[in-house]
Parts: sequence; C-alpha cells; structure tokens
Amino acid sequence: MLRAIARGEIRVRRSARRKKTISVSKEVDTFVLSTPARYSVENNIRSLTQLLNRLAARDHSSASDLVGLADEMSQRYFGGRLRPQSIRWVTNQNVSRWASTTTSTGDIRISHRLQSVPRWVLETVVVHELAHLQIGPHSAEFHALADRHPRQSEAKLYLDGFSAGEHFSRGS
Repeated sequence: MLRAIARGEIRVRRSARRKKTISVSKEVDTFVLSTPARYSVENNIRSLTQLLNRLAARDHSSASDLVGLADEMSQRYFGGRLRPQSIRWVTNQNVSRWASTTTSTGDIRISHRLQSVPRWVLETVVVHELAHLQIGPHSAEFHALADRHPRQSEAKLYLDGFSAGEHFSRGS
C-alpha cells in the first residue's frame, strides 16, 4: 500500500478538523484516504489495506467498466440501438448534476461522485443518459424510455439521499 501511495494511486488527505474517523473515496483513478492530521498510515497499514480492498471489491469506476456498462444497458433496455460515441468519468459536474449527454455528439459524461454508489444506481443513471441519445428533453416520452430500468424510482430516492449527505458533509 505504501508503494501505491508513492505512485499516486492513493492520496492521503490529512485534516486538522477531522479528529477520529478515516474514510476512503475514489476520485477518477485515485483512492483518497481522508485522515486526522496525526493519523499514522504506516502504523495502521493492515486495517487500511482491508478498507481499501473492500472499496475496490465494489468499485466499478474504471473507464472500461463504464463503457462495458453502457453496452450492457443498451443491449438490455434498448436492443443495443442506443450507443454513446463516448462515455467517461468527469470531475466537473456540479453538485446538482449526476451526468450529462451532448445529444449532437453522442458524448456522455458521468460525475466521479457516482463511482462509489451501488451498481444498480449507476445503471439507472447510464440508462437515463442513453435515453437522451434518442430524446433530448425531459418529456413524458423521454421518461417512458428512461424508466425502462426497473429501479429508476428507487435510484432517484437513493441519489436524493446521497446528495443530501454530500450537502450535510460540506457543512452547508
């Protein structure tokens, strides 16, 4: 793990405000380990390795995973006919946006904030964005197409809660 930190695959973010807890998140291709300022990574290597392994086991954040997911969702819900020109993780989506599609180019961008959500939630976002490849605006016809994923309404609730949690953790 220390070699991974040296290579930049894991970034340690120390905070004087954080007193007891540690957390791990994924930002594009880097794991971010948030720790109290005095926390010793070296002395806690075993527990940190277990934590990172758990995160990696549920991780679906590589670029190729995203392309594969888009292909799978297109096949499952649209007979393979809705395929993006590109789909990628981005870090510039604002706090109220999970993803976006440029219908004129067929490019889909997914917020890096979704790299840690359960797969079924990410699936619903990808299906929603694939639907934009056929219908741009959020019309009734669009929602009939996007709601083909059976957990679409459940995912909306999940993302509303996720967003509220992000808002709360920023202290806003």
